[in-house]
Amino acid sequence: MGSRGGLLACLAVWIFATRTTTGFALAVVGGNARAALAQRHPVGRLVLLATGLGGARAGLAAFFEVAAIHGQANASLAAGYGSTAILVSFLARHHPLAIPPVAILFGGLAAAGGLVQRRMGLPDATMLVLQGLVFFMLLAAETLRVRLPRPGLGGPGASDGSGR
Repeated sequence: MGSRGGLLACLAVWIFATRTTTGFALAVVGGNARAALAQRHPVGRLVLLATGLGGARAGLAAFFEVAAIHGQANASLAAGYGSTAILVSFLARHHPLAIPPVAILFGGLAAAGGLVQRRMGLPDATMLVLQGLVFFMLLAAETLRVRLPRPGLGGPGASDGSGR
């Protein structure tokens, strides 16, 4: 039920963000708060709404973690999911429908990480270093965005259709 609940939550957020005026207003505020103020959006209320919705989703995830896996709240719940969630969100480019596949990728990475660490005799922080490298590479790719010309779309040797 936990995975279905997460998928339904992602679908609900996507519908809310793309099909409602409040979702559009949140996107405007997230993109440029000054432009949102110029358009007379209630920026403070929208920021509080986004924060509340994010907290509600985190609480929902914690509910499924406690109910389905641990059975009761205990000290082992502080598992450090926050940094992984931020990385998943960045890799999914903050698109709600892209989050589940990226989360599955990182879940598999974390699950296989323990085995790899034991078999190869690596330290416990190896998977955190790997996640950090993925995050760094993502930021570097965004910052240094190099665009290569695609064949047939202009550039040297491309035909413009005129037959010359």
